[in-house]
Amino acid sequence: MNREVIDGIVGSSEAQGEWERRAWAIGVEVAGPNSDDVDRAARYPREAVDAMREARLLSAILPEDLGGGGASCADLVGAVRALATHCASSALVLAMHSIEAFNLARHGTSPQLREFTREVASKQLLLANANSEVGVGGDVGRSICALVTDSEPWTLEKQALAISYGEWADAVLTMARRSPEAAETDQVYVVIRKSDVTLEPLSDWDTLGLRGTCSRGYLLKAKVDPGLVFPTPFATIANDGAGQVRQLLLSAVWVGIAEGALLKAHSFVRAAARRAIGTVPPGARRVSEMAGQIQAGRSLLVTSALRLSTLLDTGDLENQGFTIALRNLKVTTSTLGVNIAKEALEVCGIMGYKRDTPYSLDRIIRDAHGGLIMVSNDRYLHDNAQLLLISKRL
Repeated sequence: MNREVIDGIVGSSEAQGEWERRAWAIGVEVAGPNSDDVDRAARYPREAVDAMREARLLSAILPEDLGGGGASCADLVGAVRALATHCASSALVLAMHSIEAFNLARHGTSPQLREFTREVASKQLLLANANSEVGVGGDVGRSICALVTDSEPWTLEKQALAISYGEWADAVLTMARRSPEAAETDQVYVVIRKSDVTLEPLSDWDTLGLRGTCSRGYLLKAKVDPGLVFPTPFATIANDGAGQVRQLLLSAVWVGIAEGALLKAHSFVRAAARRAIGTVPPGARRVSEMAGQIQAGRSLLVTSALRLSTLLDTGDLENQGFTIALRNLKVTTSTLGVNIAKEALEVCGIMGYKRDTPYSLDRIIRDAHGGLIMVSNDRYLHDNAQLLLISKRL
């Protein structure tokens, strides 16, 4: 990780690295100005995604030899954090897409998947995932649906609990049992082009926050190209980078939400100080405390990004200590987002409580609470408790 990226993630609310700067500019110029409308209408943030395409953010994490930007996971952490400061829904689109782009780059090693990856880069295709399934209780390591390969074309039918921005994606990636006779855990991962999939809505997306992700439930019916089935079993993909990158990029969203709240509070106390030259506004001390908490959150992101880069190179990703650390990262950063949003509201007072002021924290507070339930913090703490019981050291 270069010094510029570290400086951006750790020390500045604005952007330092190349990809951070592009994301920050999109946040300031496009995603932020449209964020309230995206939230009110619970609509896809099309303006922000169009800007991401223009800035080539959708291929940032792909290697240069496949037409991508060659960005590291740390670069993407900075970009997602910068965008989330202005619009969490837009940042989640970038994060979730980039997780699938990472999977293609790392595990899509067949000739046809390599060609598809180049197409993602050249055409800036948007990738969604349909990993959740009705009936498995959130366990992506099991599937009820199965890939049917005894006819032409191959087919797949799945009741997905949620497919974020599915109707606008250019391709959907999903797992299924290898065949109708396969065990629930014997899963393959497949790419399904938009032209080969039908999505029938099963639920609406009228939620408290993160409304722009448009994560409706769907009955997915697809024709599957055999060449777009990953050669690597899904269990390997999930443990060899996919799960780890997911934790890292989503944690960047929660830190970005916290930064957005802090920026509101900071702006409020600076305005108060200008009205009473020579005084320190009552909320200034609390802003100072909040800045320290966010610095700690950024530092956790950097530590995790550096460690992930090392483990990606060594292949030691199923490291028990790192598993615990990433769960702690998620719990810490999602809690940070909620706490900072609450404290910012106390600083801004009625101006933060009202929805029609520059200091409004309405959307930020609601979005922050989404982080607590995008995999329950209690579930992660319980899983860590089990691991710590058999671990000889913390």
